[in-house]
Amino acid sequence: MIVVVKEERRVRTVDKPTALTYERFYAVAYVNNPYRKPLIGWMEDLDTMKIDDLREWYRDWYTPNNATLVVVGYVHAEEVFSLAKKHFGSLKTVDVPQLKPRREVEQIGLKRVAVKAPASVPFVVMGYKVPVLATTDDTEEVYALELLSGLLDGGNSSRFSKNLVRVSQIATSINASYSLYSLHDSLFSISAIPSNGTSIEALETAIIDQIKALQEEPPSEDELARIKAQVVASSVFEQDSSFYQAMKIGIMETVGLGWETKEEYVDRINAVNAEQVQQVARKYFVEDQLTVAELIPQSLETQASAASGATAGAAHAH
Repeated sequence: MIVVVKEERRVRTVDKPTALTYERFYAVAYVNNPYRKPLIGWMEDLDTMKIDDLREWYRDWYTPNNATLVVVGYVHAEEVFSLAKKHFGSLKTVDVPQLKPRREVEQIGLKRVAVKAPASVPFVVMGYKVPVLATTDDTEEVYALELLSGLLDGGNSSRFSKNLVRVSQIATSINASYSLYSLHDSLFSISAIPSNGTSIEALETAIIDQIKALQEEPPSEDELARIKAQVVASSVFEQDSSFYQAMKIGIMETVGLGWETKEEYVDRINAVNAEQVQQVARKYFVEDQLTVAELIPQSLETQASAASGATAGAAHAH
């Protein structure tokens, strides 16, 4: 079993340079937030893991009173409850350990990490510490951040796509990501691949210039209306998928927001004004809350040489 998990880690992370960069990005960005640790664990964890460790973890956490079952589609509630009782009713509950409240310690300066791995092109990830619905009383800020994500990266008309990919051609691809339904404080992340001949430093500067422009002047009413329409449409189209419906309901219930939060999304997005978008950009997109991870492409020969050198050095130390 552990061998299978280790192979999964190699395939999903170790052998994928962008995934490897993201992993180190989160490890550096956070100090005590659980998101700093890979979901599947570090390879060193897997190397020392025993079958009894897995059994203990399963016994402690995989229990009916710590699970959320979501069923969507053309079903009858009575039948669903009957089937759930038939198939899961005999499972015993377990006293689940009570998790302590976890709040990330304040970041007090810019963080950087370089990742050297075999890759064909460089890659950069930038992330700012931001709140989510489960961690803040000011929910208006969260929906403003969600709209800000669409403004920067909401299709061909978004600022990143228009200004950095098509006009200046400083990036071949660029994405913004924010999850308002996380359990803990999260990161508003921006990932990008520079165009041929463009340095990571120049790309970073261009991205920050786009953010500064938004901090200095709020979006126009026309731009805001267009982005709202796109963000709302994307949310509505997700309802065509039973999987996404179930996933969102399950996440909201699991993190303690309640499924009803899903029904508020469209109204809350439409209520955001241009000044609120500008305010969250000013408040959270500051250097002291920024973490940057850069992928520095290495040839396979360079990587192999470095690995053999490290092995020889370790042997000499012993």
